[in-house]
Amino acid sequence: MIPYVSSTSLNNGIDNFISYEKSSMRKFNNCLSLANSGSVGSTFYEPFSFVASDHITHLKNKSFNQNTYLFLASLCNRLSKKYNFNREINDTRISREKIMLPVNSDGEPDYKFMEDYISNITYNKYNDYITYAKSQIC
Repeated sequence: MIPYVSSTSLNNGIDNFISYEKSSMRKFNNCLSLANSGSVGSTFYEPFSFVASDHITHLKNKSFNQNTYLFLASLCNRLSKKYNFNREINDTRISREKIMLPVNSDGEPDYKFMEDYISNITYNKYNDYITYAKSQIC
């Protein structure tokens, strides 16, 4: 069984689990899934292999890691405010979208900052969990 990612805004976009048949199904992994209809603009990082519905656009860059994808997913989710069920995202519209990214001193996207930003959030959240767990033991 493999996750089936559709245009839902819940559960990382996973709508169901299906058996995978190679011939006619679109299979992706380690990328962003962007709902282009239904819950338009819902974007998730998918670190696992999944089958995508026709209502999903996958966004992938081989040099991105988990933290970069998580940073970008939060920015892409803002598209849900611009699009809706009556005004869906299509290839033409998405190719014209501009997403504001942090830049380094050379004016290039600062991927190191994006990675470090998400790492810091994760570290702080883990510390919150540990503090809470310790408070429950005593």
